[in-house]
Amino acid sequence: MTDERRDVLDRDAGGDNLEESAVCYLQIVLADCIAGVGRRRLMQDMDSWGYSFRLGSTALWFAEDAEDAAAWLQEKNLLSVGGEPVFRLRDT
Repeated sequence: MTDERRDVLDRDAGGDNLEESAVCYLQIVLADCIAGVGRRRLMQDMDSWGYSFRLGSTALWFAEDAEDAAAWLQEKNLLSVGGEPVFRLRDT
């Protein structure tokens, strides 16, 4: 990774909108694997942090508008067809 990319990484990881949505989706799924967190709490936190989605809340987006994000994760072999995290690094 170049120094220039590191300088802006906290504001722009370099992905497109679909990859950004997939990251949001994956963090929600992974929240269930963290004791005391879970997806419900994380989605509430995301709303509080100012995440914004077309349908309003994170929960509505996840339930009704995130099929493309889930498909992206499945295509990259990061999420099973059943929606479970695969726990592996993404192939580049």
